[in-house]
Amino acid sequence: MLALAIRKLAPPPSKKPMPVYHFAPDLGVCDLLQARYSGAYAPADFAPEEYAWMKTPVRKVDLSRPLDYMAPNSVYGMVHSHVLEHVPGSIDKIITDMNRAIAPGGFHLFQVPIETGWYREDMDPNMATSERERVFKQFDHLRAFGQKDFEDRCLRLFDGFDQIDLRKHLDEEDLAHAAVPASSLTSNTGHTAFMFIKKTEPRSLLSRLLRR
Repeated sequence: MLALAIRKLAPPPSKKPMPVYHFAPDLGVCDLLQARYSGAYAPADFAPEEYAWMKTPVRKVDLSRPLDYMAPNSVYGMVHSHVLEHVPGSIDKIITDMNRAIAPGGFHLFQVPIETGWYREDMDPNMATSERERVFKQFDHLRAFGQKDFEDRCLRLFDGFDQIDLRKHLDEEDLAHAAVPASSLTSNTGHTAFMFIKKTEPRSLLSRLLRR
């Protein structure tokens, strides 16, 4: 679904030299983004040494501190799939700071694993691996997102953005062709992709009057 969103809905390349970050890059999405954004494509990860196979050098970025690596309003796009469940810290601050780095007109496209219950997290480094696997389904997951409060817990953090409703642009035939469950359009699941465009800053009243 992430690939479908990129092919059909990703904004055209920016006229300004701003990067499009792809966090925890995977080969298929990497090829799509590189074809669309060329030199602006910027793969990034907390452990760039794990990506020796990448043709484009992977930048070091710690998403627990996004603004240490990306200045406000300096990024054209952010793309990531099943990354936020690994990042330590306040999810509110992580997403808010990532969004601060995106320039007006830029986009944020992502997926996270979403379960049927409520949001929960546990940052305790001493939590046993077996317990973390039981609670969060994977040994290196710090949080789980839940269908019951996903919109209030996460999507509300995209204040100042317009959400692109993928249901208006994708149909079941598109999903079937890409082997994506149809339920990802009717409910929030781990297959669902979320795309937001940062609103452009409104012109001041004075500038509008001067242009008349």
